[in-house]
Amino acid sequence: MRDPQPATQLGREPDPDERTLSLPSGPTFEMPERLVFVRHGRGQNNDIQEAVRNGNLASFPKEYVDTPDREFRLSGIAMRECKETGEWLASQYPEGFDVLYVADHIRARETAARVAMAAGWHNVKIRVDAMLNETSWGAHAQISDEDRAALLAQRERDPLNTHMPKGEALLNVRLRSKDLFDRAWREFGGQKVLVFTHGEYMKMAWAEIEHMTTERQKEFFSTDEGHLKNCQVVEFASTGPAGEPSNGQLNWVRSSCPQAGVEGIWRPLKRVEYTPEQMLEEIERLYPSLSFPDLEGLSPSE
Repeated sequence: MRDPQPATQLGREPDPDERTLSLPSGPTFEMPERLVFVRHGRGQNNDIQEAVRNGNLASFPKEYVDTPDREFRLSGIAMRECKETGEWLASQYPEGFDVLYVADHIRARETAARVAMAAGWHNVKIRVDAMLNETSWGAHAQISDEDRAALLAQRERDPLNTHMPKGEALLNVRLRSKDLFDRAWREFGGQKVLVFTHGEYMKMAWAEIEHMTTERQKEFFSTDEGHLKNCQVVEFASTGPAGEPSNGQLNWVRSSCPQAGVEGIWRPLKRVEYTPEQMLEEIERLYPSLSFPDLEGLSPSE
């Protein structure tokens, strides 16, 4: 005699007790309690770039051009920057962090090690993640001054979509930041996470969190709050400074630079959203329609 079949396979309705049963719910994801970004200290590459911009060097030295961007070390100034940043982080987070990440670039890794030591976190484990790396500027140092000036002007106008020669556009970096957020959402809910990375990565992560448009991104990162100095610390929080409870998302931000004597103030995140009318108004204000010859009556090409 065969075993009886489940009720649903016999074609009858389940009884009321059966209808009340449900499958166990899946995991509930949430963002970390704190997600803190630290920009690396001043690198030797920063010294060279500033000297070229200021005209103290006529062009990039051969040693600079021949050195992969990933391999630049910190400059002497960065020793003080890292020390003061580590001491400040220790005062703000006396219990430390649950998870520490760092980009694969040597100046970021050196910053992470020196800041952690200055904070007294000698036994922490730091994970290296190349997805946190700086924008790849490719062969920008190898093109002519004229071409470089034109490229940077185009990047100023359309920062997300302008690619560096044999390198990245900022949109690539913004997409990379989503990998960190996805991992934080899945694995580090309610924890404190510290990330050592680069200025443009931090900007793109911030832009992604606040849903910034190109226009808002350009505007915000030209302000004092949006300016990221060496060893700048940008903290995102799911709980508020006055004990506001978490809803599982990042809701607050504070930007500080201890090595420059700047301590920021917590503010709510302002995610950019539009009504249809607001979107059209901004388009009309910023992007006037181009004037073309009268094309009425002309047949479109097939």
